[in-house]
Amino acid sequence: MRLWLLLSLASALFAQRSLIPADSAAVEAGKQIYLGSCSGCHGATGEGSQGPSLLSGRASRLPDRTLLHSIKNGLPGTSMPNFPMADEKVLQVAAFVRSLTLPAIATPVAGDPERGRRAFFGAGRCSTCHMILGQGGYPGPDLSNIGAQRTAPQLRESVMKPSARIAEGYRSVTAMLKSGRTVQGVAKNHNNYSVQILDNSGKLHLLKSEEIEKLDMRDASMMPAVSDANEALHLIAFLSRQSTRPQMGDSR
Repeated sequence: MRLWLLLSLASALFAQRSLIPADSAAVEAGKQIYLGSCSGCHGATGEGSQGPSLLSGRASRLPDRTLLHSIKNGLPGTSMPNFPMADEKVLQVAAFVRSLTLPAIATPVAGDPERGRRAFFGAGRCSTCHMILGQGGYPGPDLSNIGAQRTAPQLRESVMKPSARIAEGYRSVTAMLKSGRTVQGVAKNHNNYSVQILDNSGKLHLLKSEEIEKLDMRDASMMPAVSDANEALHLIAFLSRQSTRPQMGDSR
């Protein structure tokens, strides 16, 4: 009897979580509605503007019914109005809002992961600076678990606008030494007395300020932006599947 009750509760919780669709068509349809009705207050990518950010995770933690009710009926006592849309459209907007904070591996992403893999390790030359499961190079971040660490929109920004946000320890730097030698890579640590530079071969250079003739440190990424939208689509699809922990139903 107790086991039956636990199974019934688990089934009810699963059904509650499953109210909002997660397929790419629903997410894309919801995005279009969101851009027309919600982005003025919450920002085009949920970053917030007149209204609060949707990227903090608070919206993703709301029960499905609460989120759906909030979208359709608004929030009394706040500036968020009601949106008397058809239930199908409310579900689509909720699907898009959920997608803003779900890790990429947990969301449907358009594109061909295999074509993205070939680009990453081939013509795209991504693996000259990035490593996945021990295959690849330096000095970029290891991407073995990137699909579980980043959302699909974050992956898209990283691929197409790599200088939009520079993670600590990955600022591009060039040090011209008094000896005539030049060291180029990313600044892992930097202060008034020294700088640590990781170069393309993976070697860490510990340089004291008295050794340096000129230090050029830029608020930019060494990574070139992927300008071809089709290539970016497949590359994002590949990166979105990268996780060090297999997902449920994953046969890897």
